[in-house]
Amino acid sequence: MASMALALTAVGAPALYSCIGIVLILTICYIFYPAYKCKKGGLGCTESILAGDKSNSNSGGDDLLSLIIPAYNEEERLPIMLDESLGYLNKDRENLTQLFYAAIGNNHQRTNKSLIKYEIIIVDDGSSDNTCNVVRKYAATLTSGDTIKLISMHQNVGKGGAVKTGMLRSLGQLCLMVDADGATDITDGFPKLLREMHVLNSKDRNNTNTPPKSVVFGSRAHLEKDSKASRSKVRTFLMHAFHFFVKALCSPRIKDTQCGFKLFTRSAAISLFTNLHLRRWAFDTELVVIAEKLHISVSEVGVIWHEIDGSKLDGGKLSLALVSLGMLRDMLCVRACYFFGIWKMYSI
Repeated sequence: MASMALALTAVGAPALYSCIGIVLILTICYIFYPAYKCKKGGLGCTESILAGDKSNSNSGGDDLLSLIIPAYNEEERLPIMLDESLGYLNKDRENLTQLFYAAIGNNHQRTNKSLIKYEIIIVDDGSSDNTCNVVRKYAATLTSGDTIKLISMHQNVGKGGAVKTGMLRSLGQLCLMVDADGATDITDGFPKLLREMHVLNSKDRNNTNTPPKSVVFGSRAHLEKDSKASRSKVRTFLMHAFHFFVKALCSPRIKDTQCGFKLFTRSAAISLFTNLHLRRWAFDTELVVIAEKLHISVSEVGVIWHEIDGSKLDGGKLSLALVSLGMLRDMLCVRACYFFGIWKMYSI
């Protein structure tokens, strides 16, 4: 019996080592898959100006604010979000002009002609529904004189890829990333982000004469205690697990990386999104890593946020767990790629 056990052990050991080796290889391939996808390229798109002055389509200005809205199959929620957001932006344009110029450090005397203008960029991420036509019909009704651009990705590239494309094609001095569902109350959040941007940029201007590089994250962290009562135990566990890994792998400074409401200065947007590699849900975590490595000022401000029906993450517990696992994989990929020098960082 003893000799038989030894014989089985001798035969089984190589098989066990082979299995371990295969598992390790598959794990490494899984972790580095986002880097492979990024290497393949695939951010081809078509840009159309649907409203506004097409003759000045390639020139920005000190009075231009860009809104970048990634959209994937948003034919139902997008028109509601645009109505609410643009209605507020037009109605409160005078007050927002004051906050905008303070944020970018331009406090000269203004006339009515120097009110800020809006560049609304909707990035359709390969939608299979009627999103593009909805945007075209909406643009035809716009009477404010602001610009609406539709960027159509040639294929679905993920939220990160869509936001990157929109940011790098925007022209505004400040760039606001807004989710298409309108979950963040823009009437509350946007003035807060502008005021915080003014604080960050005032500090930067005291230290350097170069254009300030600053980012303000809208945050739902202050809502966690209230939302726990309505969340399942699985969702609560996954939320805490995600926050733990964000702190461990990205940064302990930002409590909520995933809120789809962020404000960037022009210089920060160019530096961050030129270096961005991740293309799907976890791209926000890479932005934090890049910002820290490039010494870009980052702050976080609490905003009012509401759950909106139709979330892309409403696919059940298994779907949510798989998305969470994918986001953890992406964070590990970011750390590994920068640590081993697979991804380079460029100061722009």
